[in-house]
Formats: sequence, C-alpha cells, structure tokens
Amino acid sequence: MLSVKSAVFGSLENNCYLITDTATGKSALIDCTEYSDKMKDFISGSQLEYILLTHGHFDHIAGVKAVKELTGAKVVISREDAEMLSSSKASLAAFCLAEHNNTEADFLVSDGNVIRLGESEIRVIATPGHTKGGVCYLCGDKLFTGDTLFFCSCGRTDFPGGSSAEIVKSLNKLAALDGNPAVYPGHDRMSTLDFERANNPYMEKK
Repeated sequence: MLSVKSAVFGSLENNCYLITDTATGKSALIDCTEYSDKMKDFISGSQLEYILLTHGHFDHIAGVKAVKELTGAKVVISREDAEMLSSSKASLAAFCLAEHNNTEADFLVSDGNVIRLGESEIRVIATPGHTKGGVCYLCGDKLFTGDTLFFCSCGRTDFPGGSSAEIVKSLNKLAALDGNPAVYPGHDRMSTLDFERANNPYMEKK
C-alpha cells in the first residue's frame, strides 16, 4: 500500500509527489522541480530510494542533482528523455533562462518496466507526446501522469520532441487501463481516470 504526499513548487506551479510504501517506509519522489528549503522539508524524514521522473523538462528536474547528492536516491527516467538531464537545451532551460543542473540517470526505463518500492510495485507506462520519452507511473490505484494527462486537458505538444498524434495515442492508452485510479498530474488539480474518460476532450470516451 502506498501513501501520497503532494506539494506545489516553482513559478510554473509543478506538483511533486512523495510516495511511501507503508509496509517498509521506503519512499520515492515523483519529479523534482527545485532544491530549496521547501523541498528539503517536503522530503525530510523519508527513506528516499528513487527520484522518478515523468519527463525531462527543466521544471521537473532542476532539483534532481542536489536531492540525489543529499539522499543517495537513484534517478529514474526514460531512455528517450535521459539527455535532458545533462543538456540545458534539451530540457528547454536554456530557452527560458531557467535553472539547469547537469546530472545523470541511474536507471533508464521503458514501457512495462516494474520498479519495486518496498513491498509495492510501480509500473512504467510509456506516454510520448509531450516529450519523446514521457512516462506515467501506475502504483495500484494511483496514476502519476506528469505532463501527459491533466484535469480535462493534456500536455502541450509544440515543444521539440512533442507530437499531437502521439499524445492522443498515449491518452487513449491511459483510458484503456483497468479500474478507476486517482490521477495525480504534473500541474493543476487531481482527478480520476473515470472522470477524465467521461469529460476530457482529448481522451477517447469509454
């Protein structure tokens, strides 16, 4: 079983999530917008095993290097987005005059991979469209969607590596998942998959 703690960080109001396996106390941070006193307080006291990145844009990775150094957590990202960790151009930081701190991944993941967090399993779902290597993380009845799926919306596709055709395929892939997991997006409010299936204009209706 997983517990979820969330907080909003940065000027783009990114949602970061600290998920904890309740049986063992081991945790993972999903996306890492910044390294700040607020972030240090957010992860304080956790047994941080992983930093799970939904994609490599600067507003999701700027704090990764420092949090990795502080905690020893392993950095996880898709192979397709891995270069963004070490390139301010690829992460778009250079074009937005934003912070970028070069680092590297410990594990590169692809569709269907399973990450063990204590007694919990986290399934990687490839969802390209916002970036070439965007992924979502499914943990039981919790779906962390990064910038793929938002409340009644989806991630923009006009950045390098974006594709409107791909994001529609990815959204329909999420719509086809079993059950009605809670949706934890990279920005804006939480939702549920059933609500998005019924109301999201970019998602195929089920």
